[in-house]
Amino acid sequence: MDVWSIFDPILKAILYIASFGSVGGVLFNFQFGKQLIPEQQIYCSYLTHKSTLLGAVTAVLMILSLAGNLGGDLASVIDPLMLQLAIESMAGVGYSTAFAGFVIMLIVKNLSANSKIFWSIIGSIGILFSFTMSGHSQSGGVITQVLLVLHLFGIAFWLGGLLPFRWICMQPDTSNLGVLAHRFGVLAAGYVGLLLSAGVVYAYLLLEDLSLIFITQYGNLLLIKILLVGTLLSLAALNKFKLVPLLEIESSKAVRRFQISVQFEIVLALLILTASSLLTTSMTLPITG
Repeated sequence: MDVWSIFDPILKAILYIASFGSVGGVLFNFQFGKQLIPEQQIYCSYLTHKSTLLGAVTAVLMILSLAGNLGGDLASVIDPLMLQLAIESMAGVGYSTAFAGFVIMLIVKNLSANSKIFWSIIGSIGILFSFTMSGHSQSGGVITQVLLVLHLFGIAFWLGGLLPFRWICMQPDTSNLGVLAHRFGVLAAGYVGLLLSAGVVYAYLLLEDLSLIFITQYGNLLLIKILLVGTLLSLAALNKFKLVPLLEIESSKAVRRFQISVQFEIVLALLILTASSLLTTSMTLPITG
């Protein structure tokens, strides 16, 4: 078996996790920073920094993996010619752009508040835009690229809040958890609408024929991803309409149930990102005719 058929999906999944952790962390801090107590702010900043660092390293590894794919063996990852070809390819430019975005996000930690916001936005845009520079989104031109960025933006907000909420549930002071969860649910309605609408149109433009979901390998994996997203949405709805109202009265039982629900969401999110990595690294779009 080709080692890259195993290595590439794993790296791509890690890149997704790091990207959504980094960009999602920025969004979470920007929109909820004023409601967070100091300990929570420190943790969220730490989580964002670690995600960004992981993303920068993974982006470099993806470029090395491209070189290995081009050369066909492990020695190619350090071959100057293969590395040059990898960097100059569309995928290489995308990973280089992601790396630049992560580096910007790492640097802004030491800037003033206003500069930090501006450069965090620039870095986030670079990271999300990098996913449009190669792969299936290229087939539909600018429209599919814009749709993909909007889809990823919505995902980043949603997934970027999961680990902070899980951590807050495990702390002695959960007095602001109800307020945070309620505000997150209100904002999530818009973000989820964005990611779903953009994702549906994006998938339709790529496949052109929706029956391909049922009769092709690519479509079958996409269908599994859709079912996982539906399950994740159901859990989110349970949180919003049943558990969050209980959090507002600071019930310890409600906090525990909310934590368990968030942990299930994290598992589902990992499965969804794994499916996404396989779709973009191991599957080819079905040919319509």
